[in-house]
Amino acid sequence: MASNQYYIKEPAVAAPTRPASPVRRFVGRYMYRWHRLLGLLTVVPVVLWALSGLSHPLMSNLLRPTIAHETVPAPPLTAAALAVPVAQVLAWHHLPTVQNVRVVWANKQAYYQVTTASGKLRYFGTADGRELPGGDRAYAEAVARYLLADSTSAVASAERLTRYTADYKFINRLLPVWKITFARPDGMAVFIETGHSRLGTFNNHARATFLWVFGMMHNWDFLDGLPRPLHLGIMLVFTTIIWLSALSGLVIYGFVRGKMRQPRSAQDAVGWLRKRHRTLGLWVAFVTFTFALSASYHLWQKFTPDRRDDVARVSLFAAKDLTIPLAGSLAYGDLATLPITQVSLARVGGQPYYRLVSKAADGHPTVQYRSTRDGQLLPDGEFRYAAELGQEFMAKLNTTVPGAASATNPESLSAAADCCEAPGLVAETKTTIGTPAASPAPAQANLASPELVTKFAGEYGFVNKRLPVVKLAFAGAGHPALYVEPATGRLAAYVTDDARREGLSFAVLHKFFLMDWAGKTVRDFVAMFSALGVLVVTLYGLVLLLRR
Repeated sequence: MASNQYYIKEPAVAAPTRPASPVRRFVGRYMYRWHRLLGLLTVVPVVLWALSGLSHPLMSNLLRPTIAHETVPAPPLTAAALAVPVAQVLAWHHLPTVQNVRVVWANKQAYYQVTTASGKLRYFGTADGRELPGGDRAYAEAVARYLLADSTSAVASAERLTRYTADYKFINRLLPVWKITFARPDGMAVFIETGHSRLGTFNNHARATFLWVFGMMHNWDFLDGLPRPLHLGIMLVFTTIIWLSALSGLVIYGFVRGKMRQPRSAQDAVGWLRKRHRTLGLWVAFVTFTFALSASYHLWQKFTPDRRDDVARVSLFAAKDLTIPLAGSLAYGDLATLPITQVSLARVGGQPYYRLVSKAADGHPTVQYRSTRDGQLLPDGEFRYAAELGQEFMAKLNTTVPGAASATNPESLSAAADCCEAPGLVAETKTTIGTPAASPAPAQANLASPELVTKFAGEYGFVNKRLPVVKLAFAGAGHPALYVEPATGRLAAYVTDDARREGLSFAVLHKFFLMDWAGKTVRDFVAMFSALGVLVVTLYGLVLLLRR
């Protein structure tokens, strides 16, 4: 009989559970919670910024209204057109000193545009010396009609702006301007800087509405009543939270997705909406991160005041110093063959000069400085004048508190004669005539050779508005560069390494300028598509939060 053998099956021993990694514990315990909390805090700001970002290319390019002309022509000047010498006109009208004299055209007639010692613009016929009543408004209206090619529509209103407003913001740079609104179905309004015969901007009803909505949604203009640092600070807090939220989403769904816990049962399976939020979120999280991070950097940089309006050259010229008539100055040297199109006054090294602009055969401007006393040519006058301006401006910027020389102070004009503070724009009070500078500002060893800039590019972009300008690069901390506009004696831009880094960040990460190679339309489409993706993912996340 065979013996019975019994085999006792030993119970299986479960393998020891592998402890969760620190990353998994951290993600499970904190990252989900933080991601949901940060998303909840910023859902409204993200929706506002995504919608406004989506509409910006439409507003600025695709649906932007057009006008017939965007520049004001400058016909060649002739001696016959300047029949009455400017010095005689000034004597007739009891103007012993002026800030500037230009020649402009309105309704096919030439006028001396005289900037008085108090900063007021007056207009006198070059043929008879008679003053044009209401000259500045009349000239602004004539320029606006030319730009629109509209000689029939009535003027609904004309307003001279000396401060930036809701529909004419700081981004336009030029002040003072006239706002000429026409009684047309589209409500077209044209902003004209009469002092230098150029367009500030133009808006019809649709674009004005777009700008208002964009300002409210993107720049949060509804906070304008707060102090500017607080306004910027609130926006900075939200942009920072947004890029932290985007970063947490990238970490959760992009880098540690394999370490996330699996559903415990079929009931816990991830739903369709959550899957779409995760999938689309991975595609747009990086764009959201770059949008918000560059916006935070941009806002942080704005805490440093923009100082371009803190300085300007305001010179006074005695009528008796205009010994050489303008008509006679047209016949000197090359000016006899190159027709002069623009004329103004400038003081270089304490001496008064006519600044004469002509166009060469290739279309490039040629600038000469001729003494108002004897007609002598100032060699390399444009660069010498620009360097003198740059040295004064840099010295002033280095010795004043930002904003201390603000152009909002009406008393600054009297203190600025032949100096470098911006003139007051609010009030036009009579100026105390200062003693003209006897010599140019001392040369600075750290000033590099001036460079003429005739188009917007690189660190001097379209946002600066003024052309042509001269770039003055200085050695030293931050490698500062001043862009000065000799035609106006003003500072067009002040750029340092900090501004260069922020500008590059904003251009590449926020405005997609790396796509310029594909054309502006493609770049705008990519930007709109990216903003739309951010909006969709945000709305998905909002629905998920509401369903919890």
